[in-house]
Amino acid sequence: MSDSDIQLIKERLDIAEIVGDRVRLRRSGRNYVGLCPFHNEKTPSFYVNPEKQNYHCFGCGKGGDIFTFVMETEGLDFPQALELLAARAGVALTKKTGKKKLEGNLYEVMDLAAQFFSAQLRAPEGAAGRAYMERRALTPQDAARFGLGWSSSSWDSLLRHLREAGISDRQALTAGLVIEGQRGGLYDRFRGRLMFPIRDIAGRVIAFGGRLVDGEGAKYINSPEGEIYSKRRTLYLLHEARNAIRERGRSILVEGYMDALRLHLCGFPEAVASLGTSLTEDQARLLKRFSDRCYICYDSDAAGQEATLRGMYILQGLGLDVQVITIPSGKDPDELLTAASGSADPAARRERLDSFEEAIKNARPLILQHLASVRGNLASPQTRRAGVESLMGGLIQLDPSAIAPYVSELAGALGLYPHEFWRELEAFRRKGRAARPEPAPQQEGPGTDGEKLVLDSLESALCSLLWREEELRRRVRPEEVLALLENERVREVALAILMESPETLEARWLNLGDRWPLALISRGDAFCDELAGPSHAAASEKKPWEVVCSALRRRRDEGRLRELDSKMKRGSATAEDLTELRTLAAELKRRN
Repeated sequence: MSDSDIQLIKERLDIAEIVGDRVRLRRSGRNYVGLCPFHNEKTPSFYVNPEKQNYHCFGCGKGGDIFTFVMETEGLDFPQALELLAARAGVALTKKTGKKKLEGNLYEVMDLAAQFFSAQLRAPEGAAGRAYMERRALTPQDAARFGLGWSSSSWDSLLRHLREAGISDRQALTAGLVIEGQRGGLYDRFRGRLMFPIRDIAGRVIAFGGRLVDGEGAKYINSPEGEIYSKRRTLYLLHEARNAIRERGRSILVEGYMDALRLHLCGFPEAVASLGTSLTEDQARLLKRFSDRCYICYDSDAAGQEATLRGMYILQGLGLDVQVITIPSGKDPDELLTAASGSADPAARRERLDSFEEAIKNARPLILQHLASVRGNLASPQTRRAGVESLMGGLIQLDPSAIAPYVSELAGALGLYPHEFWRELEAFRRKGRAARPEPAPQQEGPGTDGEKLVLDSLESALCSLLWREEELRRRVRPEEVLALLENERVREVALAILMESPETLEARWLNLGDRWPLALISRGDAFCDELAGPSHAAASEKKPWEVVCSALRRRRDEGRLRELDSKMKRGSATAEDLTELRTLAAELKRRN
């Protein structure tokens, strides 16, 4: 392989991005720091130097460049790592003959198209595009920064340019740049539009969006999905935003190209666009690489708001802390900030920027935003059922620990006691399972309807200890307790104990004829008495609460470890899964 290829790969790829796929990094002076992926540590000693493009761990001594990192983390030899990074950088490796591999390189085809569109915007043919940009307060410098371009009204100007560059018609079709007519001829897909190049996380052009500026037709048309482009796995401007997201500890997710561009131009470089309102798990995982917090700023008046909320729950369900921004007067970010971007008046500009900053400060957690959006429905008998079903339909997608901080507000809005809310939520969860063809779950115990009960000793003991000790109920955090419990019914009981006094709960359960919670607590009492007995007391000096929580935590982690190991053996484990597997295994070994 040519040394120039290796140097070109290093120039195109940022080591902070490559390492950031595996390690959560934060800025520390000129460097980035994080927990070392090569050994188990609690205090970060792993440093990445973006200027020298290398890394070093002061704990275990490992260090190197992007090639070393990929070889170490992926288990590859150098030629394999070189191929992997070359593909990510869009570099066609030189063979020993000295000739480049051009055939089949769609990234080069897309790059040629991007250059052509950019040149067209500056040429006389791009006058309409430049006029539109001026109306939208975009400068030629802005166009150059974000690679904006223009597709002329000619039927085949791009096609002719690609042919002159040696690109075959088959490649142009595969790239989605041209369309085959009904009578067999080819013509350009994009004509008379302002062009937005869509790039992958490595900065390679993989698709285009075209905005109509005059005349009739679809406002936007986009590249079709293909070999290198998948809308569900792409976020517009993520390649520009990733470092800002990492440094600021948040992403701002908007709907359209212009919204994302405007936020970047106005000092919010952590903004990305979702290329539509249907948010996906792949997009959630992309964002989670760089930060756990995501602010979403979508048009609150948009049709299909229910679908938008479902997408937000997908992000929240995969571990992102979703906060929803509401812009005053129902505007979108571009409308609000266009005046700030183009204004010569510093006071007017500052007022618009302050307005958006205030909207970020006032962002609501997803659950509370959803509750606010259905309050009107809940207030009317005619629409209450629709409001409840919308709210519960979102909540059942989340882990109870994510819901617990908002139970008081949710229960109050629905006119329920907290423990009654959990029961209603579980009823909706079961209803949702019944609507999906799934294997029948194992019966988990006898409730009021006479099922057979299998009482888990550890989970019963946790509820018993909470029931007995008032100081413990005041001290523990509900979300941490709920995260230790697998049985949904036991979670209900535990949360009820944390929210209300034992005396009130016992009277209510007996009045309802529901003896299951008291049977659970009784079983827990017996187990705790065993722990306090001489045989166990001699073996451990820990208090029963510590013993029970430690055992539940270990069981949870061992279950997750088995799940990850199974995924690895099936070949379906992601890089994040493998990292989590190694971390969990090391932590369990340390506890032994």
